[in-house]
Amino acid sequence: MKDFVECISSLAPATIRDYANTVKAVVASALDENGEAMFPRKWSEEFIDAPVVKQQRQPSTDREGMEAILKEANEQYRVLYALLAGCGPMRAGEALGLEIDKHISEDCRTLYIRQKAKRGILQPYTKTRSGTEVNLDGECIGRDVDLCSPLATMLRVFIGDRKSGLLFCRPNGLQVLQRTVLKMSLHRILDNPELEKGGFNIFRRFRITHIKTSECPDFLQHFWSGHASTHVSERYTKLLKDREFRLRWAEKIGTGFTLPKPSSGLRGLLMPFRKVG
Repeated sequence: MKDFVECISSLAPATIRDYANTVKAVVASALDENGEAMFPRKWSEEFIDAPVVKQQRQPSTDREGMEAILKEANEQYRVLYALLAGCGPMRAGEALGLEIDKHISEDCRTLYIRQKAKRGILQPYTKTRSGTEVNLDGECIGRDVDLCSPLATMLRVFIGDRKSGLLFCRPNGLQVLQRTVLKMSLHRILDNPELEKGGFNIFRRFRITHIKTSECPDFLQHFWSGHASTHVSERYTKLLKDREFRLRWAEKIGTGFTLPKPSSGLRGLLMPFRKVG
């Protein structure tokens, strides 16, 4: 590991940390027939000369910032941003991978996170295993994310009379790329000097902060966020079966910002726009 860190020493400290963690995970994944680690290691960051990762910039937003973003976004992107910041939290790839007939409840109060969209491909898993519920057979069955009533209403209006296909898609039904949304919408909105520059993570950080400052139970926060369990007892909390309990908390917590009234115009398709003039 020391030699490996030396070979990549020209990279940024955070990148070196991430690459080193991947190597550590590979080593830790080797198990014998009894399920014991074949190569147990106690890593010393000082010995391997790993650089210190200083406090990284983690842009976020607040209530006023969210409302300003939603005000400037066109209706199609507005729904995407409202979902990312107002429920879950979800990651952008998870939201862009939602299919109307597969991942949205009839009342639009629950989203079933089962896949993610990445670079034009639908991947049948989420970013991390901890973000996915696992059944007794070890099969990934996804996690559920619940919405408050106003957000569910906004989603229902956006879907309109569509019955299938991706929730967010181009006019031809193809997947919307994250880089397209950033380039054509979010980064343009965040050019406003009063708003903090950032990417999709500003919505996730906003939501996590809002949930943590509420009275929401810790185990429900972990369930919605897709974070790893902090205690073994959380694995036995069958939240997937108690939807009414989750919906009550989703309603109590709300979005943390005021949803704008729907504007007239095209709905149901996420279409990039071009700057005129």
